[in-house]
Amino acid sequence: MFLPRLCTYALFLVLTLLTPALAGNSAGNFGGVGIDGAPWTDGQIVVRQLVTGGPAHLAGIKIGDIITHIDGKPTKGSNFSQMVNYRLRGQAGTKVALRVRRPGMSKPLAFELIRRQLVLPKGGKTSQVSP
Repeated sequence: MFLPRLCTYALFLVLTLLTPALAGNSAGNFGGVGIDGAPWTDGQIVVRQLVTGGPAHLAGIKIGDIITHIDGKPTKGSNFSQMVNYRLRGQAGTKVALRVRRPGMSKPLAFELIRRQLVLPKGGKTSQVSP
């Protein structure tokens, strides 16, 4: 009788620890930097929305910024879905480096963000712009 009880507690502990990570890419809770992007004409990513209080918002990334590199790899000509799902999103607590071109500025901007679990409250994103 001791073994089944131990397994039940072990299973409960594992599920408790993994549930936030497994929920990472669900609609309301995901591990990322808080950017909603769209593919730009050349494959780069334009920032359309930011999660208020998310890592990107707090770092100073703005709507309309164009992400040119993620972790040193160019976004130009890349697969948009793969860039978002496997580069911007990831395990909470891990770093991601972004290089951004901001319209009206001649030099690119560099940001180092730490991904985290984000819960999107109603109205938790800033307004949307069209690329």
